[in-house]
Amino acid sequence: MKPKDTYAVVTGAGKGLGKSLSVELARRNKNLVLLAKEGEDLFGFGAFLTKKYGVKIHCVEVDFLQEESLATVADKLKNLNVNILVNNAGIGGSMFFDQTDIQRIDSILQVNIRMLVMLTRLLISKLKNQTSSYILNVASMASCCPIAYKSVYPASKAFVYSFSKSLAEELKCFGVHVCVLLPGPIKTNSEVSHRIEKQGWWVKAGLQTPTQLAQIGIDALFRHKSVVIPGLITKINWLLLKILPKSICIPMVSQAVKNEISAVDSAVPLKELKFT
Repeated sequence: MKPKDTYAVVTGAGKGLGKSLSVELARRNKNLVLLAKEGEDLFGFGAFLTKKYGVKIHCVEVDFLQEESLATVADKLKNLNVNILVNNAGIGGSMFFDQTDIQRIDSILQVNIRMLVMLTRLLISKLKNQTSSYILNVASMASCCPIAYKSVYPASKAFVYSFSKSLAEELKCFGVHVCVLLPGPIKTNSEVSHRIEKQGWWVKAGLQTPTQLAQIGIDALFRHKSVVIPGLITKINWLLLKILPKSICIPMVSQAVKNEISAVDSAVPLKELKFT
């Protein structure tokens, strides 16, 4: 099978980190299946990648909150050879738990956990059929420490981390390499950056662009790294979270998030913050 006949599947490919990951893969001459919600100009983005990099693109507009989404993806991929899966789609944000809409909590669980697992299960036989294949799961530095005023999001990313490490051990004998990326705060847009900056100067210092993270993540994936902690500040934060007792880490990190909420009207739900 020729490399040009294989595809990389990227979820959440219409904006933010997912868009940058798609660009980085196309730049490396990888054909792509782009998955994203409607209204993100996915087909225009796909046409741009084809024109600039000469790669083959399939665009699938799908909402992972809809029951039929997995069946839709399965139908689109049934005749394609897949050797790379990038599970990037995710929902995050900062808010008091008792003020968070139940539907939003359910959405975080569905996208960050359920669909990531189910899509991986759907494609696992295709990945095992390749001589060498890759899975990149986007977790978060939030997976390293429980965080008040986020609650469900860090727990969901801790699941992604654990799932990735377990799957890596299970699949290594089949030539399927699994890598988990732990980004810190991301400059997805000016509004998100501004709100994250309210968490404090140290958090602001660790902000990275989607382009930076995509380059680091894809490079590490193809170098067979199992865990990627991008950037010096992020590495320092990871080390501190490992060394310091949770009785110190949890209040410290939670206070930073509370500062963000206090900087806006806490009575009004924040817009979705895309950390992945």
